[in-house]
Amino acid sequence: MAEEVAGMEVVYQTGGTRVVVNPALLVVACDPRALEPVMEYTPQERVLLSSLRNFTFYTTCLRVYPRRVQDRVVILAPDIVESQTGLVQGYRNETAKEWGLSAASRAETNVVTTYQMVGVDGASNPGVLAAQRKAFLDSPPSWWPFQPGRYEIVQVDENQNGAIHPAVNPLLTPYFNQFTFGALEGGAPWRWLDMQGANDTVYVHASTCFESVLHCWSYLNILLDAKPALLSAARDSAIVVIGAGVSGLLFAQRFIDLGFTNITLLEKTDRFAGKTHSLQVPDQGGTSIAELGTCYLSPAYDDMVDALSEFTVGNERVAVAHGSGRGIVVGTPPNETVMSFSDYGLMAACQYLGFGWPCSRAKQDLAYLELVAAAGIYVGLRFEIFGSVDGAMPVSRPVGDPYGVFSKTFAQYLDDNRMGALKGYLMYAYQVQGYGDLDKIPAYYGLVWVMPDMAWPFGETSGVTAWQKGWEDVWDQMVTKRKMNITLNTDIISIRR
Repeated sequence: MAEEVAGMEVVYQTGGTRVVVNPALLVVACDPRALEPVMEYTPQERVLLSSLRNFTFYTTCLRVYPRRVQDRVVILAPDIVESQTGLVQGYRNETAKEWGLSAASRAETNVVTTYQMVGVDGASNPGVLAAQRKAFLDSPPSWWPFQPGRYEIVQVDENQNGAIHPAVNPLLTPYFNQFTFGALEGGAPWRWLDMQGANDTVYVHASTCFESVLHCWSYLNILLDAKPALLSAARDSAIVVIGAGVSGLLFAQRFIDLGFTNITLLEKTDRFAGKTHSLQVPDQGGTSIAELGTCYLSPAYDDMVDALSEFTVGNERVAVAHGSGRGIVVGTPPNETVMSFSDYGLMAACQYLGFGWPCSRAKQDLAYLELVAAAGIYVGLRFEIFGSVDGAMPVSRPVGDPYGVFSKTFAQYLDDNRMGALKGYLMYAYQVQGYGDLDKIPAYYGLVWVMPDMAWPFGETSGVTAWQKGWEDVWDQMVTKRKMNITLNTDIISIRR
């Protein structure tokens, strides 16, 4: 990192005031494509940016009225997820998550969050998505256990360290920036890593790695290992971070802890925390947390949680939904049924093996043995390709195209390497989380997200958790305890490097 010089200039406006700063290091913690009008990218950077694409997520927190006993905390419809056309693809019952299914069944109202997804080629028009949601709620399918046409969109305030403003609901957000097959085969993630630090600029947004908090956190470890020169500057060197979302906050926290004292975060909106929106909704005489953005944790998050434990004081991890509490919709209207996640995975394995469904217990046992064998293959190949059983991404690009990890879809990769029986389980572990259709997404991304602990078919057990007070409480504590200097409502006018 170079010493502070006038060669780098960032001009922004806030509150009607024009501000000029000359940082030693520029940290892009927002979608880098958003800065194209104000920053001159190098040809190498432009090639990478042009290869990115993304989905769009639309989530809504609703107060609804049960029409029958609640027996699922989460229900998702894989066929609708696969279509990525903006239809309501499922929901999470926040009341059941917080108070239990029995309490949710007895309650007059429940708080739920609905999910809608638009693919890379779809039109992410909020008006269209709202109309699709209304059509669903007015005339819902059989798997929606609430009264048709009776609901309210929740309106609550958000309190970020004393700053109170209306919470965003519904939430429309670009989701999962990803490279095309060709860009991955060309080594795009590692070309980006190689360019880090050039022109005194680093990129830490999810575009560099993967969408989740875990991967943004892990990428910082990779970045600092690969580019130790970033830590060689004077600790009072000016650093400007564009974006006070999760990746920007994680970068600022890491560098503050390393002794850097002059870090400014510039945020376009009136709030920090980016895609994290933890709504605190009055419910059942208490409060239920509705996560419209960042939500779950798996056992793969354990090391990160330990590292950030200072910022999770009083905020416990709670189970979201075990086995039968997670429902998968099968069949077509009006004859849909809801199966448990575990039964769905076993059914898909039996069908893959040609046993049909339902089938005898003996055939189910054979299918389970096939699942265990496939999981063993998955873990072994992932270790062979990535060089470790965990981690956000390999530090170095795997040589060639091992087992088709860059050129094949995730489904093709599984089928061609004797792991096709796992597709039912991975439908939930990967596809319904919003990371793309198994039949369309590059296998590389599937391997990045589905770490070994997520590939084992453990029946009714589950390691999926959520924060009792929400992810936003983590970032609130981080901003407060590190006394972060965040300027909200900023418009970047120009960046000269």
